[in-house]
Amino acid sequence: MKRIYTIIVTYNGMKWIEECLNSILNSSIPVFIIVVDNYSTDGTIKFIKENFSKIILLQQNENLGFGKANNIGISYALKHNADFVFLLNQDAFVDKNTIEKLIKVSFNKPEFGILSPIQLDYSGKLLENYFFKFMADDSSRTFYSDFVINNELKEIYDINFIQAAAWLLPTSTIKKIGGFDPLFYHYGEDDNYCQRARFHQIKIGVVPKAFIRHDSHKPKIMEIDLFSENYFSTFLREIYHKYGDINRQFGQVEVKKELEKYYKLFFLCVLKFNFKKASGYLKQIYLFKNKINNINLSRTKNKSRNLNYLDV
Repeated sequence: MKRIYTIIVTYNGMKWIEECLNSILNSSIPVFIIVVDNYSTDGTIKFIKENFSKIILLQQNENLGFGKANNIGISYALKHNADFVFLLNQDAFVDKNTIEKLIKVSFNKPEFGILSPIQLDYSGKLLENYFFKFMADDSSRTFYSDFVINNELKEIYDINFIQAAAWLLPTSTIKKIGGFDPLFYHYGEDDNYCQRARFHQIKIGVVPKAFIRHDSHKPKIMEIDLFSENYFSTFLREIYHKYGDINRQFGQVEVKKELEKYYKLFFLCVLKFNFKKASGYLKQIYLFKNKINNINLSRTKNKSRNLNYLDV
Protein backbone atom coordinates (compact mmCIF):
# COMPACT_ATOMS: atom_id res chain seq x y z
CA MET A 1 0.00 0.00 0.00
CA LYS A 2 1.40 3.35 -1.06
CA ARG A 3 1.70 6.04 1.61
CA ILE A 4 -0.09 9.19 0.51
CA TYR A 5 0.06 12.41 2.51
CA THR A 6 -2.38 15.23 1.82
CA ILE A 7 -1.01 18.61 2.91
CA ILE A 8 -3.31 21.55 3.57
CA VAL A 9 -1.97 24.96 4.56
CA THR A 10 -4.55 26.82 6.62
CA TYR A 11 -4.88 30.45 7.53
CA ASN A 12 -8.21 31.55 9.03
CA GLY A 13 -9.92 28.77 7.11
CA MET A 14 -12.99 28.13 9.28
CA LYS A 15 -15.27 28.82 6.32
CA TRP A 16 -13.97 25.78 4.43
CA ILE A 17 -11.95 23.49 6.69
CA GLU A 18 -14.70 21.06 7.73
CA GLU A 19 -15.83 20.40 4.16
CA CYS A 20 -12.24 20.26 2.93
CA LEU A 21 -11.11 17.70 5.51
CA ASN A 22 -14.25 15.57 5.18
CA SER A 23 -13.80 15.39 1.42
CA ILE A 24 -10.34 13.88 1.92
CA LEU A 25 -11.47 11.54 4.69
CA ASN A 26 -14.15 10.24 2.31
CA SER A 27 -11.53 9.49 -0.35
CA SER A 28 -11.72 6.08 -2.01
CA ILE A 29 -8.17 5.32 -0.87
CA PRO A 30 -6.66 5.91 2.58
CA VAL A 31 -4.49 8.99 3.01
CA PHE A 32 -2.71 10.68 5.87
CA ILE A 33 -3.67 14.33 6.37
CA ILE A 34 -1.26 17.04 7.47
CA VAL A 35 -2.56 20.51 8.27
CA VAL A 36 0.09 23.22 8.52
CA ASP A 37 -1.58 26.18 10.18
CA ASN A 38 -0.16 29.65 9.53
CA TYR A 39 -1.13 31.16 12.89
CA SER A 40 -4.90 31.29 12.36
CA THR A 41 -6.89 33.51 14.72
CA ASP A 42 -10.45 32.53 13.73
CA GLY A 43 -10.77 29.26 15.63
CA THR A 44 -9.48 26.99 12.87
CA ILE A 45 -6.94 25.30 15.17
CA LYS A 46 -9.43 24.70 17.99
CA PHE A 47 -11.99 23.30 15.54
CA ILE A 48 -9.50 20.83 14.05
CA LYS A 49 -8.33 19.66 17.47
CA GLU A 50 -11.88 19.09 18.67
CA ASN A 51 -13.31 17.48 15.54
CA PHE A 52 -10.42 15.90 13.63
CA SER A 53 -8.13 14.52 16.32
CA LYS A 54 -6.43 11.99 14.02
CA ILE A 55 -5.18 14.67 11.65
CA ILE A 56 -1.54 15.71 11.95
CA LEU A 57 -1.65 19.37 12.95
CA LEU A 58 1.56 21.40 12.66
CA GLN A 59 0.97 24.81 14.24
CA GLN A 60 3.18 27.76 13.32
CA ASN A 61 3.83 30.88 15.37
CA GLU A 62 3.57 33.21 12.38
CA ASN A 63 2.17 33.31 8.87
CA LEU A 64 4.96 31.73 6.83
CA GLY A 65 3.18 32.06 3.51
CA PHE A 66 2.08 29.28 1.18
CA GLY A 67 5.46 27.94 0.08
CA LYS A 68 7.31 27.74 3.40
CA ALA A 69 4.30 26.20 5.15
CA ASN A 70 3.96 23.55 2.46
CA ASN A 71 7.67 22.81 2.77
CA ILE A 72 7.12 21.98 6.45
CA GLY A 73 4.36 19.56 5.53
CA ILE A 74 6.36 18.01 2.69
CA SER A 75 9.37 17.55 4.99
CA TYR A 76 7.17 15.78 7.55
CA ALA A 77 5.71 13.50 4.86
CA LEU A 78 9.15 12.54 3.51
CA LYS A 79 10.43 11.77 7.02
CA HIS A 80 7.49 9.37 7.34
CA ASN A 81 8.20 7.53 4.10
CA ALA A 82 5.61 9.14 1.83
CA ASP A 83 5.31 7.79 -1.71
CA PHE A 84 3.05 10.64 -2.83
CA VAL A 85 2.26 14.12 -1.55
CA PHE A 86 -1.04 15.74 -2.47
CA LEU A 87 -1.14 19.51 -1.96
CA LEU A 88 -4.64 20.90 -1.51
CA ASN A 89 -5.84 24.43 -0.83
CA GLN A 90 -7.92 24.96 2.30
CA ASP A 91 -10.82 26.18 0.12
CA ALA A 92 -10.77 23.16 -2.20
CA PHE A 93 -12.69 19.88 -2.02
CA VAL A 94 -11.91 16.56 -3.69
CA ASP A 95 -14.33 14.06 -5.18
CA LYS A 96 -14.33 10.59 -3.66
CA ASN A 97 -12.03 9.10 -6.32
CA THR A 98 -9.95 12.18 -7.23
CA ILE A 99 -6.74 11.15 -5.49
CA GLU A 100 -7.07 7.52 -6.61
CA LYS A 101 -7.44 8.57 -10.25
CA LEU A 102 -4.43 10.88 -10.06
CA ILE A 103 -2.26 8.12 -8.60
CA LYS A 104 -3.38 5.64 -11.25
CA VAL A 105 -2.36 8.07 -13.99
CA SER A 106 0.93 8.73 -12.21
CA PHE A 107 1.75 5.02 -12.39
CA ASN A 108 0.76 4.88 -16.06
CA LYS A 109 2.61 8.09 -16.96
CA PRO A 110 5.69 8.28 -14.70
CA GLU A 111 7.22 11.05 -16.82
CA PHE A 112 4.63 13.42 -15.30
CA GLY A 113 5.85 14.76 -11.98
CA ILE A 114 3.11 17.31 -11.25
CA LEU A 115 -0.46 16.12 -11.77
CA SER A 116 -3.58 18.22 -11.30
CA PRO A 117 -7.27 17.33 -11.53
CA ILE A 118 -9.69 19.54 -13.39
CA GLN A 119 -10.53 22.46 -11.11
CA LEU A 120 -14.18 23.49 -10.94
CA ASP A 121 -15.71 26.40 -9.08
CA TYR A 122 -17.54 25.77 -5.81
CA SER A 123 -20.84 25.02 -7.57
CA GLY A 124 -19.17 22.32 -9.65
CA LYS A 125 -20.92 23.71 -12.73
CA LEU A 126 -18.16 25.90 -14.15
CA LEU A 127 -14.40 25.75 -14.51
CA GLU A 128 -12.55 27.68 -11.81
CA ASN A 129 -11.46 31.14 -13.04
CA TYR A 130 -7.71 30.67 -12.94
CA PHE A 131 -7.88 27.09 -14.20
CA PHE A 132 -9.90 28.28 -17.20
CA LYS A 133 -7.33 30.97 -17.95
CA PHE A 134 -4.28 28.74 -17.62
CA MET A 135 -5.76 25.98 -19.76
CA ALA A 136 -6.77 28.57 -22.38
CA ASP A 137 -3.10 29.59 -22.54
CA ASP A 138 -2.14 26.02 -23.43
CA SER A 139 -0.43 26.40 -26.81
CA SER A 140 -1.47 22.94 -28.00
CA ARG A 141 -5.20 23.85 -27.76
CA THR A 142 -5.97 20.15 -27.44
CA PHE A 143 -7.58 20.31 -24.00
CA TYR A 144 -10.56 22.49 -24.89
CA SER A 145 -10.66 21.18 -28.45
CA ASP A 146 -11.12 17.59 -27.32
CA PHE A 147 -14.03 18.55 -25.05
CA VAL A 148 -15.77 20.76 -27.63
CA ILE A 149 -15.29 18.50 -30.66
CA ASN A 150 -16.05 15.42 -28.56
CA ASN A 151 -12.71 13.78 -29.28
CA GLU A 152 -11.57 10.91 -27.11
CA LEU A 153 -10.01 12.45 -24.03
CA LYS A 154 -6.34 11.83 -23.29
CA GLU A 155 -5.39 10.23 -20.01
CA ILE A 156 -3.43 13.37 -19.15
CA TYR A 157 -2.80 16.70 -20.90
CA ASP A 158 0.75 18.05 -21.03
CA ILE A 159 0.87 21.74 -20.03
CA ASN A 160 3.48 24.28 -18.95
CA PHE A 161 1.78 25.47 -15.77
CA ILE A 162 -1.13 24.80 -13.47
CA GLN A 163 -1.77 26.55 -10.16
CA ALA A 164 -1.04 24.57 -7.00
CA ALA A 165 -4.60 24.38 -5.71
CA ALA A 166 -4.44 20.59 -6.04
CA TRP A 167 -1.13 18.98 -6.99
CA LEU A 168 -0.16 15.34 -6.78
CA LEU A 169 3.61 15.07 -6.42
CA PRO A 170 5.32 11.68 -6.49
CA THR A 171 8.26 11.77 -4.09
CA SER A 172 10.54 11.19 -7.08
CA THR A 173 9.62 14.73 -8.18
CA ILE A 174 10.38 16.21 -4.78
CA LYS A 175 13.75 14.44 -4.61
CA LYS A 176 14.74 16.09 -7.89
CA ILE A 177 13.29 19.57 -7.36
CA GLY A 178 12.89 19.97 -3.61
CA GLY A 179 10.30 22.25 -2.04
CA PHE A 180 9.03 25.73 -2.81
CA ASP A 181 11.61 28.50 -3.14
CA PRO A 182 11.40 30.88 -0.13
CA LEU A 183 12.18 33.74 -2.50
CA PHE A 184 8.39 33.74 -2.97
CA TYR A 185 6.27 34.55 0.09
CA HIS A 186 2.82 34.35 -1.45
CA TYR A 187 1.95 34.07 -5.16
CA GLY A 188 4.46 33.01 -7.76
CA GLU A 189 5.86 30.01 -5.87
CA ASP A 190 3.88 27.53 -7.97
CA ASP A 191 4.98 29.31 -11.17
CA ASN A 192 8.59 28.97 -10.05
CA TYR A 193 8.13 25.30 -9.15
CA CYS A 194 6.75 24.55 -12.61
CA GLN A 195 9.68 26.42 -14.19
CA ARG A 196 12.05 24.22 -12.22
CA ALA A 197 10.14 21.08 -13.21
CA ARG A 198 10.48 21.96 -16.89
CA PHE A 199 14.20 22.65 -16.44
CA HIS A 200 14.66 19.16 -14.97
CA GLN A 201 12.59 17.56 -17.79
CA ILE A 202 9.66 16.75 -15.53
CA LYS A 203 6.27 17.02 -17.19
CA ILE A 204 3.23 18.83 -15.78
CA GLY A 205 -0.22 17.53 -16.58
CA VAL A 206 -3.96 17.79 -16.03
CA VAL A 207 -5.99 14.61 -15.61
CA PRO A 208 -9.40 15.18 -17.29
CA LYS A 209 -11.33 12.52 -15.38
CA ALA A 210 -10.36 13.72 -11.90
CA PHE A 211 -12.03 16.74 -10.31
CA ILE A 212 -11.94 19.15 -7.39
CA ARG A 213 -14.17 22.06 -6.50
CA HIS A 214 -12.39 25.27 -5.56
CA ASP A 215 -14.10 28.14 -3.77
CA SER A 216 -11.87 30.82 -5.24
CA HIS A 217 -13.17 34.14 -6.49
CA LYS A 218 -12.07 36.26 -9.39
CA PRO A 219 -10.17 39.13 -7.77
CA LYS A 220 -11.24 42.69 -8.30
CA ILE A 221 -8.87 44.55 -10.54
CA MET A 222 -7.41 47.25 -8.35
CA GLU A 223 -5.20 50.09 -9.43
CA ILE A 224 -1.81 50.07 -7.74
CA ASP A 225 -0.53 53.50 -6.82
CA LEU A 226 2.87 54.27 -8.28
CA PHE A 227 5.66 53.65 -5.74
CA SER A 228 3.25 52.46 -3.06
CA GLU A 229 4.20 49.50 -0.85
CA ASN A 230 1.99 47.29 -3.02
CA TYR A 231 3.73 48.62 -6.14
CA PHE A 232 7.19 47.64 -4.90
CA SER A 233 6.10 44.22 -3.61
CA THR A 234 4.48 43.51 -7.00
CA PHE A 235 7.64 44.71 -8.75
CA LEU A 236 9.81 42.32 -6.73
CA ARG A 237 7.45 39.41 -7.31
CA GLU A 238 7.56 40.05 -11.07
CA ILE A 239 11.35 40.32 -11.01
CA TYR A 240 11.64 37.04 -9.08
CA HIS A 241 9.24 35.33 -11.46
CA LYS A 242 11.01 36.60 -14.56
CA TYR A 243 14.64 36.11 -13.56
CA GLY A 244 14.12 33.23 -11.15
CA ASP A 245 13.14 31.19 -14.20
CA ILE A 246 16.17 28.94 -14.70
CA ASN A 247 15.05 28.19 -18.25
CA ARG A 248 16.08 31.70 -19.30
CA GLN A 249 19.35 33.59 -19.13
CA PHE A 250 20.18 35.96 -16.30
CA GLY A 251 23.59 37.56 -16.50
CA GLN A 252 25.25 40.93 -16.90
CA VAL A 253 23.47 41.62 -20.19
CA GLU A 254 20.02 41.04 -18.67
CA VAL A 255 20.89 43.07 -15.57
CA LYS A 256 22.14 45.96 -17.71
CA LYS A 257 18.97 45.98 -19.85
CA GLU A 258 16.72 45.91 -16.79
CA LEU A 259 18.59 48.76 -15.09
CA GLU A 260 18.68 50.86 -18.25
CA LYS A 261 14.87 51.00 -18.26
CA TYR A 262 14.72 52.50 -14.79
CA TYR A 263 17.72 54.78 -15.16
CA LYS A 264 16.10 56.25 -18.26
CA LEU A 265 12.89 56.94 -16.35
CA PHE A 266 14.87 58.36 -13.44
CA PHE A 267 16.79 60.85 -15.59
CA LEU A 268 13.63 61.91 -17.46
CA CYS A 269 12.02 62.78 -14.13
CA VAL A 270 15.11 64.71 -13.03
CA LEU A 271 15.09 66.72 -16.28
CA LYS A 272 11.44 67.58 -15.59
CA PHE A 273 12.27 68.52 -11.99
CA ASN A 274 9.92 65.78 -10.79
CA PHE A 275 12.20 64.76 -7.95
CA LYS A 276 9.51 62.87 -6.03
CA LYS A 277 8.96 60.54 -8.96
CA ALA A 278 12.68 60.34 -9.61
CA SER A 279 13.24 59.13 -6.05
CA GLY A 280 10.68 56.38 -6.66
CA TYR A 281 12.59 55.07 -9.67
CA LEU A 282 15.81 55.36 -7.70
CA LYS A 283 14.29 53.10 -5.04
CA GLN A 284 13.26 50.66 -7.77
CA ILE A 285 16.85 50.59 -9.05
CA TYR A 286 18.14 50.02 -5.52
CA LEU A 287 15.66 47.17 -4.90
CA PHE A 288 16.61 45.40 -8.11
CA LYS A 289 20.36 45.74 -7.48
CA ASN A 290 19.87 44.56 -3.92
CA LYS A 291 18.06 41.40 -5.05
CA ILE A 292 20.45 40.33 -7.84
CA ASN A 293 22.51 38.22 -5.45
CA ASN A 294 19.39 36.56 -4.02
CA ILE A 295 18.18 35.70 -7.50
CA ASN A 296 21.56 34.24 -8.50
CA LEU A 297 21.73 32.12 -5.33
CA SER A 298 18.21 30.87 -5.99
CA ARG A 299 19.00 30.02 -9.62
CA THR A 300 22.16 28.12 -8.68
CA LYS A 301 20.33 26.10 -6.04
CA ASN A 302 17.34 25.36 -8.24
CA LYS A 303 19.50 24.02 -11.06
CA SER A 304 20.74 21.28 -8.75
CA ARG A 305 18.79 18.06 -8.22
CA ASN A 306 18.34 17.97 -4.50
CA LEU A 307 15.85 18.19 -1.64
CA ASN A 308 16.18 21.97 -1.76
CA TYR A 309 14.40 24.01 0.94
CA LEU A 310 13.28 20.91 2.84
CA ASP A 311 14.23 19.77 6.33
CA VAL A 312 14.94 16.08 5.72
